[in-house]
Amino acid sequence: MGSFKIISIFVLVVIFFPSFHPKCGASASAEEAAALFKWKASFLNQNNSFLTSWKLQSGNAKNSSVLPCTWAGISCTDGSVNRLNLSDWSIKGKIPPEICNLRNLTHLDFGINQLSGPIPVAMGNLISLQFLYLCQNNLTGAIPKSLGNLTNLIELYLYENQLSGPIFKEVGDLKFLTDMELGENQLNGSIPISIGNLSNLKTLYLYKNQLSGSIFKEVGDLKFLTDMELGENQLNGSIPISIGNLSNLKTLYLHNNQLSGPIFKEVGDLKFLTDMELGENQLNGSIPISIGNLSNLETLYLQNNQFSGSIPPTFGNLNRLVDLKLFHNHLSGPIPSAIGNLISLQLLSLSENNLTGAIPKSLGNLTKLIELDLSDNQLNGSIPASIGNLSALKVLYLDNNQFSSSIPATFGNLNKLVNLTLYQNHLSGPIPPAIGNLISLQFLYLYQNNLTGAIPKSLGNLTKLIELDLSDNQLNGSIPASIGNLSTLEAGGSKAFP
Repeated sequence: MGSFKIISIFVLVVIFFPSFHPKCGASASAEEAAALFKWKASFLNQNNSFLTSWKLQSGNAKNSSVLPCTWAGISCTDGSVNRLNLSDWSIKGKIPPEICNLRNLTHLDFGINQLSGPIPVAMGNLISLQFLYLCQNNLTGAIPKSLGNLTNLIELYLYENQLSGPIFKEVGDLKFLTDMELGENQLNGSIPISIGNLSNLKTLYLYKNQLSGSIFKEVGDLKFLTDMELGENQLNGSIPISIGNLSNLKTLYLHNNQLSGPIFKEVGDLKFLTDMELGENQLNGSIPISIGNLSNLETLYLQNNQFSGSIPPTFGNLNRLVDLKLFHNHLSGPIPSAIGNLISLQLLSLSENNLTGAIPKSLGNLTKLIELDLSDNQLNGSIPASIGNLSALKVLYLDNNQFSSSIPATFGNLNKLVNLTLYQNHLSGPIPPAIGNLISLQFLYLYQNNLTGAIPKSLGNLTKLIELDLSDNQLNGSIPASIGNLSTLEAGGSKAFP
């Protein structure tokens, strides 16, 4: 009976004295409001419509007690600002040191603005911060070492600024960090070994900077890492074998550096890998056959290196592969017929190697192929008629090889073709009239072959043609009047005869 009375009294109090309920922001800090308002006053674009609610005096006395928790972009807990989201507000100005007055901040998002100047050292005092987004601004100067004090930080986004100097070694103290994105800045120096301490890290983006030195072997300790992008820097040395321990890795971008040595065979253990870009380096040795184990791979870029040996037939296992670039290496031997198994392939570039033998007929199975570049090799034999099956093809480069025999009439099926280059081969016979079916064609280069016969009248159907070069052949007869239909042909872009 006594407990019933107590409950009844509590209900009456709640009904008649609603202010008894705790309200979010009921005792918002005047210090926080003043700091934010002072910062707003420094903005170079005061007419920003997002900031109209940022006023120290409210028309409603009841609301004035909860400033700044009623302001746009601000959330509070227990009367203090804990979230500040001003993303994509077109703010022009600097980040003030007074930001440290917001001591209970857990989320800070100033991304996609026009903020300039340095990141304040005082930002390291925001020890409750979990999410810091300053990306896509014009911030300059070094990343302050004081950010190493933010030991609760989970995500750090500083990409697409103009930050310079080294990456602070104290970053290794941010034990809860899962995402670190510092790409597209002007950071230099070596990548700190202390990053290897970040055992929860999933994303590491340091691309498009000026980082130098080697990739530290401790990177192999980041067991949860799914995305590592270090491309477009000045990194040197070999690719550490320890990367083979990153069993959760999906993306590996190391392109456009100065890396040397071979690709370690343990790369075949990265079973979840979907994208591997190692192009534009000085890597050498043979391409490991273990890459054929990467059954989830969609992109493989190994171009512009010094790889030798043959293309592994195991590449035929990569049935999810969409893009394969191996151009500008020292690869030799034939094109494996197993490449014809890659039914998802849209781009195949094997140019500028020392490949020999005939084009496998199986390439005609790649019906999703948009670009095929086999130029600048030592390929020979006849061009297979099965190439005519590639109905999605827009670019076909077979120039600078040793192909003989005739141009397949099945090329007339390639009605999406824009570029066709067959020059500098040993092709003979007539130009097939079916070439006139290629109504999307803009560039047709057949020069320096042994072609004979007359120019087909059907070439007059190629009304989108910009350049036509048939020179250095053994063509005869009269030039068909239909060539006059080619109104888009550039002056000097047509060479029918030598």
